[in-house]
Amino acid sequence: MLMKKIQSCRNETVLVALLFIGIVMVLMAYRIFAYLCEVTAFAWWMILLGVLCAALAIVGFLMAYRAWRRLRYLRDHGTEESEKTDE
Repeated sequence: MLMKKIQSCRNETVLVALLFIGIVMVLMAYRIFAYLCEVTAFAWWMILLGVLCAALAIVGFLMAYRAWRRLRYLRDHGTEESEKTDE
């Protein structure tokens, strides 16, 4: 549902914030993965951290990618408000 809202968003500030949040989510996933690689003993909660790591990376990347594509589209095509005032 969030991905559909990104496709219709026209506020560039919100899109930049979503891009930043997506990048931070991917970086957090990397830190969790690095922590899991450092720990030598295996515990059951490491599986949960691994799943969280994968989910953060996937959602963060998809959100950042969609926001980046929408920002590029708005930059290239402008907004509808500016097109309506030109006519």
